[in-house]
Amino acid sequence: MDSPRASLSISFVIIGGSIAGLSSAYALCKAGHRAIVVETSDGISKVGGSLRCPPNMTRILKQWPGMLEMFQARATKCSGYGFRIWADTSERVGYMKFHEEIMSELGADFLMLQYDDLRRELTSLCLAADVVFEYKRNVVDVKSENGSVTVVLDDGKRLMGDVAVGADGHSSVVRSLVEESPSGSIHTVTGINISIPARCVKEDEDLRSLCNEKELTIWMGAGSSLIGTLDVTANVFDISVCSPVRLDVEDGDWYTEHSVGETIPSYRLSGCDPRLQKLIQQGYACCPSVQEVYEHDEIVGLNGTAVLVGDAAHSALIHGSHNSSMAVEDAVTLGRLFSRLSSRKQIPLLLNAYREIRHPRTSSTQDSEYNWFEQFTLPPGPLQDARDAGFNATLSPEFEDFANCEASEVIVSIWEQYIILFNHDADEEVDNWWSMWGSAVAALA
Repeated sequence: MDSPRASLSISFVIIGGSIAGLSSAYALCKAGHRAIVVETSDGISKVGGSLRCPPNMTRILKQWPGMLEMFQARATKCSGYGFRIWADTSERVGYMKFHEEIMSELGADFLMLQYDDLRRELTSLCLAADVVFEYKRNVVDVKSENGSVTVVLDDGKRLMGDVAVGADGHSSVVRSLVEESPSGSIHTVTGINISIPARCVKEDEDLRSLCNEKELTIWMGAGSSLIGTLDVTANVFDISVCSPVRLDVEDGDWYTEHSVGETIPSYRLSGCDPRLQKLIQQGYACCPSVQEVYEHDEIVGLNGTAVLVGDAAHSALIHGSHNSSMAVEDAVTLGRLFSRLSSRKQIPLLLNAYREIRHPRTSSTQDSEYNWFEQFTLPPGPLQDARDAGFNATLSPEFEDFANCEASEVIVSIWEQYIILFNHDADEEVDNWWSMWGSAVAALA
């Protein structure tokens, strides 16, 4: 798809240098603008853990320079979701295969890769696009005056720009400035990422039987779920444990590694398969998180000079499959809208267009992810039995592919929702909006 460039170039100050911030910086520079990224870390410290790159995200990124080559070298193609019971023997109860014909129609694969690999590649793209970085800096205030913004750093330095972009995560400082009234928390999700050497899995028959290197495995438990991916490229087995309640842990810093032995007792793993407990105890690093799930209505503020992206803007589950993809879609939407900028008068309109386009998408994705998270953490009883029976249909010899999966209403429901999620085209959504409202925006030039 063509990449138009704005006839008027403006400055964006992006607060946060993770996937959301880096993607936004690159997309905006690609659209003809200037960007400064303010990041609390040094930009080189390692961040552990893997991320999921579903087709809607893969399709975007593989169009960016160097990304396809990085995927080919560093990413693992996911064959599907495997479903197991958390307790006792980790019984396999279902499998949702990513059928080649479906993925071919979607035009991209579901990939798994290390967070750091993607972060490094995005940083390289930003540097090549002349993005300016302010590392090891904290933002203490964002002020709006006369249609411009001033971002105040903790050392007193002031960064001037036309628009501030809050990409500072689920505990966003910028969000508190954008929202006129704080959002109430709908749910709380406590999670933890654990990195385990791949050799621990490969060299232990008990553990090896639990893991498929091409599969994203979900262990479903009463009150908690566990997602595991074996990344053979990075020689690591990454696990995410999630619970839909507030546990006795502190929200962690992605750049600070914690002791598994000291942290994991809070996650109530006593009822899970002893082999899983054994696997988890071999983790060499972990990072806990406490995510408040909000309904974010206000993602544009400060008189039309500030906007939120990624986890600052919405609550796609941090340990889910669509957290990173929503951030990349946000970035592409913002960049493509501002590639049409020809007058400063259009800035508030384009920011409101961003909200109009993205809010329904991120809200429906957030709801879908959380609804399935609840399914994966059902307590023993009729609902759990019905769920498992639905998954079990996929293991029947008569179950061939998506064409005859009416045998399992559970899988039909999952596939219907996932095809909607996977097939989304962020560029196309902007172009559709512009075809309806672009003439009115252009008239302000």
